[in-house]
Amino acid sequence: MPTLDGTTTLDPVTGPTSREPHAEFMQIWEEGYVSNHISFENMHVPGLFIVDGAPLRQDDGKLDRVKILGYIEATMGSGANFRLRLQRSALGLTPPAWVPDDDFDLSRHVLFADTVEEPATADLRRLAGAYDGVMSLRHPLWRMRVTELSDGDVAIGMVMHHASLDGLSGMKMFSSICQKTPDAPLAAPTDPFAGIRPASAWQLPRLAFTQWRARQPDGKAAWASYWSKPLLRRARRVAARITLPLRYGRGGAAARELSLPPIHSAYRKVDASQVGRRARALGGTVSDLQVAAIIGAWPGEERIVRLRFPVSHHSADAPHVRNHVRDMAVTGDADADLEVTVRSVHDQVADRDAVFAGKPVPGFPIGYSTLLPWVSRPQYFCGGEVSAIIPFPASLGRDQLAAAGIMYNGSLFIGANMPVALDVDATVGRIYEGMTGLEDQTRS
Repeated sequence: MPTLDGTTTLDPVTGPTSREPHAEFMQIWEEGYVSNHISFENMHVPGLFIVDGAPLRQDDGKLDRVKILGYIEATMGSGANFRLRLQRSALGLTPPAWVPDDDFDLSRHVLFADTVEEPATADLRRLAGAYDGVMSLRHPLWRMRVTELSDGDVAIGMVMHHASLDGLSGMKMFSSICQKTPDAPLAAPTDPFAGIRPASAWQLPRLAFTQWRARQPDGKAAWASYWSKPLLRRARRVAARITLPLRYGRGGAAARELSLPPIHSAYRKVDASQVGRRARALGGTVSDLQVAAIIGAWPGEERIVRLRFPVSHHSADAPHVRNHVRDMAVTGDADADLEVTVRSVHDQVADRDAVFAGKPVPGFPIGYSTLLPWVSRPQYFCGGEVSAIIPFPASLGRDQLAAAGIMYNGSLFIGANMPVALDVDATVGRIYEGMTGLEDQTRS
């Protein structure tokens, strides 16, 4: 749990246990996600739950919006992590911090679609809420879209911002808004920051020092920690924060169009145990197999390619770090036999220094892969069972192929993004075939 000071902590559900002004400071890589308008928009990460719609409806068959809003208010609206907004520091002396939104309004974060969508033909990104606009930096960075589907299910779209979470912390957040049984009692809505004021821009430097000092075991360690980072680098960061208002919108719409071209998405559901057996038979892990399948599915002219994927560095020694991953890259031949690529990826991950000896990873950069575990049993949203969770990866705007896999209830759900000029459905079908060894019936 993120540390507030030497003795108090922030529980992601119940909130802080101190009456001090609350501030949770960003790390350097998180700060980069809000450093300009393109990075900020690019790191809007959409996802999608498909939920049994019967418990979400009234007797007349219409969506029970009051019930759904009440559920969201009692879960997300009452969760500490969903009530935090961005606050920048006075004179750029510290990184930005997450502070309570003292003007929280649930209506800003929940949208209901006016039309019923066909599951087979609906734009998945629209269902997820990816086209609902750029979120405001003055309020918590999340949004939901609720859409009726013609088969009776309900699509619960969710957009989160990567500055507030990574894959692992995101899965924990998703668990906090679902329940283990359809009839589990729902706690009354609460304000986790009731009576606790947000830290002001001028209070952040003091709070940053207090929190940093509390994490140092003694004065000697504090001295060593401070001087471990060059003063010039610190000064440059302060200068960058001071000049941020002049740089934030640089390039305007033209730069945005160049950096964030239109993309589209598709997904497949596979049997997780089957994929696990196939991965072991091919000499790797499920993550190795997913990376190899993505490389093998690449349709471009470039055949020696490079793919990034995250390595988690979450640790009990750093509970204040909510977004703690580092990307690494592997290379592969898109025309190689899948078993060869799986073993190659496994070896590259296992002993990176021996494979590359500090040299750049070769190959044309195509994109990104991530694989995340969620839970092994059914989850329920507002009484309806979650039948599918469809992920779309947080990747660079100009990535050519990015895919994310989530393990849930015995299944692996794989969602992929590609530029609109490329056939994402055919590509994700080839990923499915690589991971299962079966023909993709969706395309046949």
